[in-house]
Amino acid sequence: MRLPEVVIVGRVNTGKSTLFNRIIKKPLAIVDKTPGLTRDSLRKEIEWNDKRFILIDSGGLFPPIEDAVWAKVKANIEKTVKEATLVIFLVDLKTGLVPQDKDIAAWLRKLNKEVILVANKGDIKEPSTYDFYELGFGEPLVISAEHNLGIDELLDTITSKLPDTRKRKEKNKIRCSIIGKPNVGKSSLLNALGGKDYVVVSDIPGTTRDAIDIETDRFIFVDTAGIKKKFKDEVEYFAHLRSKRSISYAEVCIVVIDAKRPITNIDKKIIQMAEQEGKGIVIAFNKADLLSKEERKSIIYLFERELPSLYYVPKVLVSAKTGERIEFLKELVFRVWAETKKKVSDKRVLAFIMKELSKFSPPFEIIKFFQSRIEPTTFLMITRGKVRQDYLRYLEKRIREEFGYIGTPIKFDIRLRR
Repeated sequence: MRLPEVVIVGRVNTGKSTLFNRIIKKPLAIVDKTPGLTRDSLRKEIEWNDKRFILIDSGGLFPPIEDAVWAKVKANIEKTVKEATLVIFLVDLKTGLVPQDKDIAAWLRKLNKEVILVANKGDIKEPSTYDFYELGFGEPLVISAEHNLGIDELLDTITSKLPDTRKRKEKNKIRCSIIGKPNVGKSSLLNALGGKDYVVVSDIPGTTRDAIDIETDRFIFVDTAGIKKKFKDEVEYFAHLRSKRSISYAEVCIVVIDAKRPITNIDKKIIQMAEQEGKGIVIAFNKADLLSKEERKSIIYLFERELPSLYYVPKVLVSAKTGERIEFLKELVFRVWAETKKKVSDKRVLAFIMKELSKFSPPFEIIKFFQSRIEPTTFLMITRGKVRQDYLRYLEKRIREEFGYIGTPIKFDIRLRR
């Protein structure tokens, strides 16, 4: 059953992202005084009064500076509003009614949308809503998103205008984070995986700022801002922190690499971040449609020569533009996710280590060895004597040959008994 969509619209700096964060009770959208910060439409499922709906935070209309991405941001807002069931039209009590508010009201009336007029920043002394009647949507509901005033009343009003949505029992969906450096095609890949243009795509690096998630029948895909070393302002820094946080919440990470460019240190760093978190990993070489036959044959070989330790990670050439191997990428994510949940019995692990010790006895005694946890996949080893790293690398390779763990980092918890 498709849930009704409720979109928050308004001019820049009326507090749309603050309201969105307040309702979902998480700091998902980046909030800053910089006008026009939100570019993509953030979506989150909400349940209130036994009804469910999708709440959408859209970009602000009438930014003071229309940058190179603005045309695409505006088109995304218009498309989102046209598809929505209900519109929250947010105005600012502190600045009062302005001509841009009237323009937005006229546009919404043309679309024939059901609108809830909401006046934000109502924590000011003696707020006046009289001028906003001119917009033609009746008396505005006064709230303060920052101070949590009037939010319950707003949610009551929203759900009173929505159809009944019975709660369904759903299977747990796989949470997959799409990570990589700027301009490798992460947003294009998210749209391809979701089968719809959810986010703004541009050749300008840094277009994506928030962590955008979409749901399909089996997955929750999260698009993130590009991870890089240096930041030109606080907005880029907080976008970077959200990207890192999305890795910790993910079950599988799709690391997107530009197939037309050589592997860089930041590519390696991003993969290392996912490895350190113990997440399932799939490498997606995007823009495969731009490769020649010879380049297609050599790209994975060159990658594995550059990073031989990632032999266990599945790698696939995809094209977000043409849709090449997108379905196969989904199947790889599902397979890696299943491997991260794998727990081998103590009996099988014991038989394995006894067989290994009969072939090659290391210069220390292994007292106990078993898989102690999943996510991250961890093997506990109790020993007498120091364990060398080269032996652990050998043991990891043999574990993978015996039990699999495709795309899944393996950690060892070494405990020395004297």
